[in-house]
Amino acid sequence: MDDGRDVIAKLPNPNAGRAHFTTDSEAATMDYVRNVLGIPAPRVYGWSSSTDNPVRAEYILMEGSGGVELGRLWNDMSWKERLEIVRTLAGYEKAFVSAKIPMNGSLYYAKDLPSPSPSQFLDPANSIDKAEAFVVGPTTNRAFFDQGRDSVEFNSGPWPSEKEYILSRAARELACINKSSSFPGQHGLFGGPNQYRPSKALKIRVLQDYLKVATQILPDDANLSKPTLWHSDLHIDNIFVDPSQPTRIVNIIDWQAVNISPLFLQACHPSLIEFEGPIPEGSDPTELPDNFDDMSEEEQLQAKNLRAAQSLYKLYEIIMLRQCPEIADALQFRASLRGQITGLAGSIFCDGEPIVLGMLIRLQAETQQQRLEASWSAGVELMHEILTEIGAYQGWDGWVNHSNYPVYKERLARCREDFLNRFARTEEERSQWIQAWPFEDKTHPSTCS
Repeated sequence: MDDGRDVIAKLPNPNAGRAHFTTDSEAATMDYVRNVLGIPAPRVYGWSSSTDNPVRAEYILMEGSGGVELGRLWNDMSWKERLEIVRTLAGYEKAFVSAKIPMNGSLYYAKDLPSPSPSQFLDPANSIDKAEAFVVGPTTNRAFFDQGRDSVEFNSGPWPSEKEYILSRAARELACINKSSSFPGQHGLFGGPNQYRPSKALKIRVLQDYLKVATQILPDDANLSKPTLWHSDLHIDNIFVDPSQPTRIVNIIDWQAVNISPLFLQACHPSLIEFEGPIPEGSDPTELPDNFDDMSEEEQLQAKNLRAAQSLYKLYEIIMLRQCPEIADALQFRASLRGQITGLAGSIFCDGEPIVLGMLIRLQAETQQQRLEASWSAGVELMHEILTEIGAYQGWDGWVNHSNYPVYKERLARCREDFLNRFARTEEERSQWIQAWPFEDKTHPSTCS
């Protein structure tokens, strides 16, 4: 431009996502994160979500990224400098979680959606005559439209609750499976002779089994289900830094298809700290291998780099635990069996049905075991209450001195009556509890009923 500023014209690729909505949402999202959340995103000068213009294409005009790609400097940066970058990104992600967003979907300006309801506005006070106000509209999440999903009719939001959101994901996958006679190639699977072949029947069965428990395995903590905007592709080529001060982030790009979904599905480690190797568990410091001294110089360097990468990965989690426990808890939930089932269930059309089936079987077994243990614990607790009430000791077998017999008999009778009044809701249950009563005087049968 005449004033020396760089301007970039961005035109969508054919696979960029949902036409019209993706461009409108990207423009609004960059404005929101830049000017409301204070996260460095490109300034938007103008855009068109229609092809009815001189360019004959959708486009966004935005300022240049400024700075240099972090990827050009990352390998030469010290681990301390890398940690500073991670701290900054953690601060941005905390801002994402702190934002008050009313429902799941994607961000838009009110003027770009037909008659949005007051509940869709991020600030309900702006719901009247505020064309530039931010609202939540249909999702631009690529998972809803990739691999031919855009050819199927389904609910694309917005969704007021996490339950409606995850049920829509499952319904979308079912609709795609039912319509298709073949399925997209499964990631990481070599489908040669005598290898696994996707089955429509199995995919449908797995989703139907999942739907039986889908809303029951969501996080118990409502904070983990809050609608959350999240940039899930923070790799070193999407982050621009000041070359004279490499730890200062000046811009983050690639906001296309950034969407609002429940936090437990959004939270993830930034891509730039992912690495090849075992993920460290727990909070103990990572250590060098026991045979480090016997390694070659090259192997020692590799071991040191792996330990440094593992440490950075864990430090991110520690930072989140201190700065934004909700994100740390969401990461922990995602790694749990319930979290893995919920996450993978959103891609059954393409992949993963045998894995999800196995997880559902494990979930059923674990749930049954938990119920058995809870039932056993409840029985132990009841026995403890009874013994405490009559003044006996744990493990008491009912024997008392002859002189104490009338006292204990009276206590037991009173205790049993109180117990039956507390726990027997019907005459049938009362009869069952009487039969189960552990202290029965065989020599002098009780007359209580």
